[in-house]
Amino acid sequence: MAVMPFAAKHLKVIDEKYFTKAKTDIIINKGIRIEFDGVRSGTIYNTSTVAEVDYIRDGNNRFGQLVELGLGTQTFTLSQDKAFTYSIDRGNYEDNMMVTEVGSTIKRQVREVSVPNTDKYRLATLQAYAIANSLNDTPAVVTTANSYQLFTDQVANLFDADQVDGDHLVAYMTRATWNLLRRNTEFKLASDDAYADVKSGVVTSVDGVKIVPVPNGYLPANTAWLIVADDVLIAPTKFNMIRTLTEVQGIDGWVVEGRRYYDAFIPTNRGRAMRVHMTV
Repeated sequence: MAVMPFAAKHLKVIDEKYFTKAKTDIIINKGIRIEFDGVRSGTIYNTSTVAEVDYIRDGNNRFGQLVELGLGTQTFTLSQDKAFTYSIDRGNYEDNMMVTEVGSTIKRQVREVSVPNTDKYRLATLQAYAIANSLNDTPAVVTTANSYQLFTDQVANLFDADQVDGDHLVAYMTRATWNLLRRNTEFKLASDDAYADVKSGVVTSVDGVKIVPVPNGYLPANTAWLIVADDVLIAPTKFNMIRTLTEVQGIDGWVVEGRRYYDAFIPTNRGRAMRVHMTV
């Protein structure tokens, strides 16, 4: 049984933990949306294109060889079915200045557990896709001297491959990498702090890329940064339920239960618009 630190009357506040706000909300659900109402899986279509050729002014097939346009599908199945539960005994509640008020405990659970776990899952999904599809450069240790060159090389690769248009790229990087990059002289001259946004976690922008440092552990091991277009990731939440039970057999108090059913998906055609740099 957990030992409860029963409060004296002079206690007024809770020693709250620091927490990190959501980092990935700025890159989700800006492109394709999929409805999962009543189903676990959703399917989207994708089509191919054909090459342009020289028009021929005589004979048959003057527009070139006739090719049937390819049509494919991609099916996404929800896999993240997460839950939590805890109890608040009425005696502990009354003896501790009501600091375990149910509403505040739920908010704390969401911001300190659910939000970080969702960010980590989304970033891990993107990183795994990038590696599986060779959307990475040669692994190399990042230093202050080479950080900006490595970074701009990958941004250039995205533009050269016609995978991005405009300034809708976001780079997630470890705090250690960010500390190296911001000390680079060329980077300091090129960056634009006018794009900083505390709410979304953006600290600056460079070459049209918004930079978002994340805590250690948010990106998979040995990932220096992940650059992704902000309309790539489909992140549906089928339901997000939290309930408070006040009459549970054997418990005088409250029982809180929460359940989230969600996932993160990457469409094939849009999925090319990302790059990852690994240190090893």
